[in-house]
Amino acid sequence: MPDGSAPSPERRVHLAFASAALPLLDELRRVFPGSRHAARSAYSCESDLAPEDAALEASLAFATQSLPAAEAVVAPSVKKWVSAILDRMGERLDEIEGPVRLHVYRVGPASSDPVPRRCRLIEEDLRARLHKKRRSLLRRLVAPDAPVSAAGEALVQAALETPDAGLVSIATPGVRHRLRRTISRFPAGLVRVAADRRPPSRAFRKLLEAEAHLGRPIASGERCVDLGASPGSWSFVALERGASVVAVDRSPLRDDLMSHERVTFVEGDAFRFEPENPPADWLLSDVVAFPRRIVDLAGRWLGEGLCRRFVLTMKFRGSADYPVIESLKSVLALFGAEFQVRQLLENKNEVTAYGTARQGQG
Repeated sequence: MPDGSAPSPERRVHLAFASAALPLLDELRRVFPGSRHAARSAYSCESDLAPEDAALEASLAFATQSLPAAEAVVAPSVKKWVSAILDRMGERLDEIEGPVRLHVYRVGPASSDPVPRRCRLIEEDLRARLHKKRRSLLRRLVAPDAPVSAAGEALVQAALETPDAGLVSIATPGVRHRLRRTISRFPAGLVRVAADRRPPSRAFRKLLEAEAHLGRPIASGERCVDLGASPGSWSFVALERGASVVAVDRSPLRDDLMSHERVTFVEGDAFRFEPENPPADWLLSDVVAFPRRIVDLAGRWLGEGLCRRFVLTMKFRGSADYPVIESLKSVLALFGAEFQVRQLLENKNEVTAYGTARQGQG
């Protein structure tokens, strides 16, 4: 860069569900007001981030995944895709030690088109090429379901928008850590939960998805408070894990859960509930309420040290409520939580916040 010239903006691409691309664009403008943002497709937005914005440890609720320093790639064959990825890996990873996570995936919905098959072929060929020429790098690739290393890891993403074109992004461990609230360890940021007819409703899927993103499921012997618990799907998950549950709602849980020996049911207002012997190991809340009440709830439980970890949903009546997400992020950051706020695959018109309160870290 010549002396006196302005720093170049960082090009970052953010993926979203098709229904969330416009909300994501609005959120980007709120979170990074000094930068340029545009819709890239029905499933993505792109940003040219000013240096002060690129340096932020920001959270994006409507982004399923972020690709920092994304580069456009045109590759009409599997071989050329692999060469493009290896060229960029070589440029960025030769001087970096430690684990490397590799994601090769399709941008957009799952379908019968040729892109998912091409993704599989690219990853297979890439690993074969590494086995021949870069075995030391191959040994550093972590398993897809491995937790993020405490020592940090690099992330290589190849996101195919069509069979012949897409994006390649390389995030060094430092960038990966700084963007931990917007980068998922799962390809495209998606976690799919298997069907299960045992819980009272499909809502259990949200909690399992949040646990996976958090990388820390509810454990046996832990104490959970489930606010707005009826009919009991989140309580069901906690009980399956071997935890005990204080379930708070105006309506009872399903009969078998009401009679469970590790359930204490409290009939009443979830927002007025005062836990005994805090902190609880988990605050769980899937309660239906105005978004501002969820901000206040999070502030009270974290501000008063009432929980160690939390998973809570914020539900919206319409898009006019979306800016309240920024208040939730601010409250979580104010009280020192390590958190993410994101729209999960199982969320409808809502987002889920999950994380670790300050006193529960470590």
